Amino acid sequence: MPPRPFFPRAAKPNGKGAPKKSDGKRKANSESEDAEATPPKKKKMTKEEIPQKLDEKRLAADLNTDYSKRRKNLRNIRPQMPKKQKWPKVKGVIREREDAPQGWNPEEPDLMPDDFESQIQRCLERITENIMPHVYQHKLTELRAKQAERDALKATEPGLSWPVVQRLDDLKFTLDWIMAENDKYKMADTVKSIIAQYRSGELDWHPEFVTYWHAGVQLCLPRPFHWEEYRSIHDKCQGHEGFWVEGILGPAPGLSKSSVVCQPDPRINATMVRLSLRIPQDQPPAGTKLPSFEFPFMDDTGSTHMSIFEDDINILQDNTNHPLPRCLGVGLHYTSDDRRVPALYRELEVNMWSVDERGFMSNWEPIPVSIRSGHATRAGADRLSGSWLRHRFYTGTCPDQSMRLYVFNYNPGIPPQGERTLPTATPAQLTAPFRTAALRPVGEFPHLDPNFASGHSLI
Repeated sequence: MPPRPFFPRAAKPNGKGAPKKSDGKRKANSESEDAEATPPKKKKMTKEEIPQKLDEKRLAADLNTDYSKRRKNLRNIRPQMPKKQKWPKVKGVIREREDAPQGWNPEEPDLMPDDFESQIQRCLERITENIMPHVYQHKLTELRAKQAERDALKATEPGLSWPVVQRLDDLKFTLDWIMAENDKYKMADTVKSIIAQYRSGELDWHPEFVTYWHAGVQLCLPRPFHWEEYRSIHDKCQGHEGFWVEGILGPAPGLSKSSVVCQPDPRINATMVRLSLRIPQDQPPAGTKLPSFEFPFMDDTGSTHMSIFEDDINILQDNTNHPLPRCLGVGLHYTSDDRRVPALYRELEVNMWSVDERGFMSNWEPIPVSIRSGHATRAGADRLSGSWLRHRFYTGTCPDQSMRLYVFNYNPGIPPQGERTLPTATPAQLTAPFRTAALRPVGEFPHLDPNFASGHSLI
C-alpha cells in the first residue's frame, strides 16, 4: 500500500468553538441571532495600520534627503553591557561541568562577541582561573582563527569600516555569479556602481536604511525602507531588470537552514508546513481577488529568508496571466557547509490557511523571498519556510515522537475557551530513543496518523 501524504491540519483560530452567551431572548432564526449579538470591539489601529495613499510628488522631492545624517552615529556608541561574570577561586583544576561553581558558563556578556581582542584577553584570564580551562583553550583557538580571517578580509579594502568591507566582499562574490550567469537580470552595471560608491566613501553602511538603484544609477540617498515607496520606485523603473535595493538584505549573508498541526515527513525526519503565497498587486482586476497558491515547505528554523523555485513563480503567475513579482536584487546566504549561495530576491505576500475555519490565520504580509532555479523535488531540493512563521505566530512542539509542529494565532498557554492547546506526552514517549533518519514506510509510524489521539501513541 503506497504511503499517503500528510498535510497540516488546522484547529479553530478564531474561537468559533467557544459557547455563545445567551441573553435569555428567543431568536427567530440564525440570522436574527447574528443581528442581535453584541458586536465585537474594534481593534484600535496603530499608526502603521492606518492606510494612507502614497504622495508621489512628495516622495520624488524627498529622494534627495539623506536620513542617515538625521540619526546619531550608532557605530561608535557602546551599548550598555552587563557586568563581568566573576567566579570564586577553586583548588586544583576543574574539568567537569558538574564540579564547576553554581551558575558557571563560558559566555562573556560584558564583551561584544566580535571584539576579538578583548575576548582573547579574557580567555587567557579564564584559563588561569582553572575552571574548565579546556573550554577556554578551544574558544581561544576559534577566536584567533576568526580574528585572522577578519584581518585578512579588512586588508583587501583598507580604510573602510568592517560592515562596508563585509558588504563589498559579498558584492564582489555576487558580481562574479551575475557574470557567470550572463547577467540574466541586467544587474552587473548596478552592482559595479554600488561597489564604486562604497569604495569612494560616498556610500556607507547604515543599519535600517536603504538606497534604490536601477541600471547603474543611484535613485536616492539613504532612507528607511517602506514597501509602498519601494513599489512606486520599482514600477516607475519597470524594475524587473537592473533594479536593486541596497541594504535590505544585510552586510553579510543570511542563514539557510488559529492553530495548525503541521505533519512531519517520516522518510526524512523533517517537519513540513504549508504556506500560501501570492504576487502583490496594487490594483487587482475589478471584481476579483488576488490569486494565491499553497506550497509545502520544509520548516527550517536556521533559515533567515523564505526560499522557493522559479517554477513556483510560474505557478503564481498562472502562465503569465499575472505580472512578475517585483525584484529586490541579489542576496547571499550561507549553507551548512559554509558555501555562499547567490539568489535573486523578489517581493511576495505570505499567509497560512486554517482548514477548520476555512480562512487565513493572519493578514497578508509582504516579505523578501529568494528564488532558486529549477523546481522542488524530494531529492534534497525543498522550499524553505524561513523565519516568517515564528515572526507571525506562536509555535510549539510536544515530545510525543510525532515531530508535529503546532501553529497558533493565540497564546496556547492561555487558550481561548474551546480552543486547542499543546498536547502532553506520555512517560513512555518522553523516554523513547531518538529516531534515526533511515527511510521507513509511513505504516511503521502509527503516531503520525492525524486521527490518532495525541499522547496515546503505540510507540
